[in-house]
Amino acid sequence: MRIIKNTLLTFTAAFSLWACGQNKNNSNNMKNRPIAQLYSNAKQLNYDSMPQYFIEAHQSGCFYEIYINGILCAVRFINAGAINNAICINDKILKSGPQEVIIKLFPLGIIDGKEYPTLTERTRFTLEIFKRDKATPWEGLDYDVVHNYFAPTTTGEEAGPFAHANEPMYEETFTFNAEVPYELTGWSDSQVIEGQEGIEQEVLDFYKEYADVIQNQDEEKLVHMVETKELEYFKSVFYNDKSSEKLERHIELLCLPFDSKFKKRFPLDPYEMIFGGDGKVVTLKNKVKLGKSAFSFGVEEIKNGKSYKYRDYPYLFLHKPKGSNKLEIIR
Repeated sequence: MRIIKNTLLTFTAAFSLWACGQNKNNSNNMKNRPIAQLYSNAKQLNYDSMPQYFIEAHQSGCFYEIYINGILCAVRFINAGAINNAICINDKILKSGPQEVIIKLFPLGIIDGKEYPTLTERTRFTLEIFKRDKATPWEGLDYDVVHNYFAPTTTGEEAGPFAHANEPMYEETFTFNAEVPYELTGWSDSQVIEGQEGIEQEVLDFYKEYADVIQNQDEEKLVHMVETKELEYFKSVFYNDKSSEKLERHIELLCLPFDSKFKKRFPLDPYEMIFGGDGKVVTLKNKVKLGKSAFSFGVEEIKNGKSYKYRDYPYLFLHKPKGSNKLEIIR
């Protein structure tokens, strides 16, 4: 059976944003949080059809990154068996029409003392894109496959030898068609910031400001910083459904850093600036801890009465809206 995940920016175990919520937060408390008030003003959407698009990846002998319309949305750099989760990508779909998918495959590196500097003939990667209608009850099987992909093989069959063995990385781009009843502005009207003079320092300054918000536990300011992203996410993924049980969970996850008694600030790890969305969106990718953001902070989770403290790595996707010269979070 498929496991469906509605997420913030986190799509695999290695790509986490917040962790599980703390037990002390009940639903009544959540409804009074500033972030909950943001959703309360959104108008309910009742389209005849409310399609939700998902991706589900499977890999063997490689690691991967998946980009939807230029935005990194799924990664895996862990060499361990795991349940493959279906990830909703509606917030990456700004409007109906062709949607671009970029697949990047990477070698395993050093595993159990053996080095794999390149991809091998045993490299396998498959991706299924499917959709379901939120307007109908979810029973686990009521979905339509939109696109099936497998990494090219020498035989043209999925089980054949990988066609790009001995290469240090493989990248492929393809498109699929999506039909959605909404339109999002997203980064469509944003400035092209790739190559702008001083953009790197602006990104670093923004990350510092965001770190201050977490360290100072300024929940009100966090709401202001994520408002555009969250309202577009709420509209495209939840279709502004305030009654959704998953929305309550979503709010709980966002509030977790502000309910944590454990606060620890970390410097940025060595980073690579990556641009997407036709050069309109930027984020910082970790060059040491592969698959993670270069930005991190300490957070605490209370689970079954026990405290768990760990380091979290949220990706922040930044853009400059049309007519503005200030970076903002868009995803």
